[in-house]
Amino acid sequence: MNPAITHRHVIVRLLNGPIYQEDLDLWGRLGAEWDKIKSHFFEMGMEVARDDSAGYAFVRQCDEEDEGAEGWEDGSVAPLPRVLRRTRLSYHQTIFMVLLREELMRFEQNQEEGDHLYRSAMDLREVMTPYYPELHDEKKIHRQISSLVSKFEEWGILKKVRDRDEGLYRVERIIKAKLPPEKLAEVRDQIKRRMPEIDDEMEEEDA
Repeated sequence: MNPAITHRHVIVRLLNGPIYQEDLDLWGRLGAEWDKIKSHFFEMGMEVARDDSAGYAFVRQCDEEDEGAEGWEDGSVAPLPRVLRRTRLSYHQTIFMVLLREELMRFEQNQEEGDHLYRSAMDLREVMTPYYPELHDEKKIHRQISSLVSKFEEWGILKKVRDRDEGLYRVERIIKAKLPPEKLAEVRDQIKRRMPEIDDEMEEEDA
């Protein structure tokens, strides 16, 4: 482990996005000073979601903020302000999230070869293109989907592992925490009914 990496580096990194097991120095420091890091975020009204088997950790806002709001009405405890910005997912972002989650679920259920699910840029375009029936310009559709992929890279859900041949992407298992099975079924049903309210059902937290 690089001695220059401290718990403060881990805290700053978590505020900017998830940490994965392959980030050896940060992951090692996270484990070595877990209680200190967890306590730091707890004091800020957040929690560190950590899955050692899947190899990821990220921060999310604690659910207890609602209790704080009730206390504030009684004049006793002021609610903590949100540290993470809540961003509504668009219709196409929600569909993309669901499709990736379903592919990862099938990959794990079928016990396919390898530890990770990989998809090429062409694979991602093919799976999303049918959801742009209103667009008849292929280049415009490709730009829209490329923008989706870039946003999911920014969120740490996709990771580009190869640039040649238009790129190869790994679907990170953190998506399982972002979209658990019960939520997946609910959102999938809404997509089938093409309900407008779908934009209000999915959220992504940004620092």
